Amino acid sequence: MECPHCGKSVNKVIDSRPFQEGIGIQRRRQCLACAGRFNTYESTEGQLVRILMRRDARPKSAIATVRAVGKSMTNALKTLTEETENLIVKVNELEKPKAKTAKKSKHRAAAKIRSQRKAGVKKPPARKARSLTDTAQVLNVIKRHKKGVDLKKLRDRTGLQDDKIRSIVFRACKTGKIKRVSRGVYIAA
Repeated sequence: MECPHCGKSVNKVIDSRPFQEGIGIQRRRQCLACAGRFNTYESTEGQLVRILMRRDARPKSAIATVRAVGKSMTNALKTLTEETENLIVKVNELEKPKAKTAKKSKHRAAAKIRSQRKAGVKKPPARKARSLTDTAQVLNVIKRHKKGVDLKKLRDRTGLQDDKIRSIVFRACKTGKIKRVSRGVYIAA
């Protein structure tokens, strides 16, 4: 390492500590020539570059080093791939029983209904028709009155509050479902 202050490569390590969650090492160094202090950061990628960039390295040894590193990275990737595939298989196995139990419960319910029919149990009564929404109630009252309806009649016929009726009438006017004849009087469009 060359000192950034004086450029000489005579220095010593004062302190070392991990950084980036243990991937690299931060070293605090002191130059023996000028007593200047500086930090260096080393990681696995940096070590590979240092190995390849050595002055005394031969081209053949650098190529061999790159191949060895490439092989180790390939092996690591294969291991990760296999572990991921194993996890996916385990997750799928955990999910399958849930799907089977849902199917079984559907089959059980259908079998129960069939057995009840055979035994002569009556079907449950059909559901009653839903009551009209507030908007539908207001629109029906307006459609029944050809000459127009004011807010007081709408309140009496629907039992809704004034602000609710006003907002329904406003939206219906905007969408073109009703028309305003005069102030506070509305007819069907």
